Amino acid sequence: MNLHPNWSIAESDRLTYFQLVYTGFERAAQIASEVQYFYAIGKYKICLRFAGDGLIPQITPALSHLSIAPVPQPDLTICLWDNASSKTQLPLLIDSLLSLIRRHWADYLGPRKEIKAYDGDRIRSNFHIGPNILSVLDREQNLACYWIDNAEDIPYWEKGSPLQTILNWWMSDHQHQYVHAGAIGNLDGGVLLAGKGGSGKSSTALTCINSSLLYVSDDYCLVTSDPLPYVYSLYNTAKLKGQADLERFPHLADLVDNSDRLENEKAMLFLHQHHPQKVVKGFPIKAVLVPQITGKLDTHLRPISAGVALRALAPSTIFQLAGSGQTALQIMSSLVKQVPCYILELGTDMVQIPDIILRLLLQT
Repeated sequence: MNLHPNWSIAESDRLTYFQLVYTGFERAAQIASEVQYFYAIGKYKICLRFAGDGLIPQITPALSHLSIAPVPQPDLTICLWDNASSKTQLPLLIDSLLSLIRRHWADYLGPRKEIKAYDGDRIRSNFHIGPNILSVLDREQNLACYWIDNAEDIPYWEKGSPLQTILNWWMSDHQHQYVHAGAIGNLDGGVLLAGKGGSGKSSTALTCINSSLLYVSDDYCLVTSDPLPYVYSLYNTAKLKGQADLERFPHLADLVDNSDRLENEKAMLFLHQHHPQKVVKGFPIKAVLVPQITGKLDTHLRPISAGVALRALAPSTIFQLAGSGQTALQIMSSLVKQVPCYILELGTDMVQIPDIILRLLLQT
């Protein structure tokens, strides 16, 4: 297996590379106990195979609302392990490659953290420098691997929205687009909340927890535009930004999962553990809202074009998610053209926010 970043790599070499990574999982599964979890994500059944128990409490809380009974033939299988809890090491060639990448990442990694030599049409490969998480996918086998040296090194944001890279790769092949957006509504339909970080998506979603509106997401979700716009839940994670949010949502402050680490992390909670009746798996999209903090008292809706809505939705999605590109843009463009779009001018009287959204849903 070639390790030089500039050598030409044949598809057969990428298959060998994937098989070596998978061999690492098989070895860990033989030594440590294997536990399987099953989830319905979008229209698909996903199996997570854990070798060792280190990653289970890191990965599963965010997905718990999507848990299902085991199925014999899942659509996608993801194999997860860490060296520490499984008491194993990666195969030597894979370990050597990752050591080289850590020392010379600019040579080996592309702009989306893809391992340039081993990321192709069939095999996708990504190494997230920092936490040093390896994600690989064989698109033909619908089989993926997810590895980290020590599960305790998982950053809080990965625990809040795990497996982003693998799910984005695979779902894009199946016309389900992973997007950076929130979604609230009811079972008959709801709104997609688009905008960059800090625009008010999370605040808008969390303001609605005490209303009759239901929660799909405040940060990441799946959407499809064919045959009609629909949003699916990915994570039941909610994030509070700083002391101001803790004071703004006192009913959620006591539920924060990482309250002992707020000096370095955003406050994060798993809504399904505390408000399971509020978290739903999805609904039709009736409108796209772009939150905008105004500082004024009242909340208002202002119609905008599909183009303006797309500019709020697409850039943060494509920038944040490895593998997002032309297909993602096409799905998002189709979606905003099919539903009305508005600026949601957020007022300081937060009680108005869910009422405005509820009235909009009654009219659409």
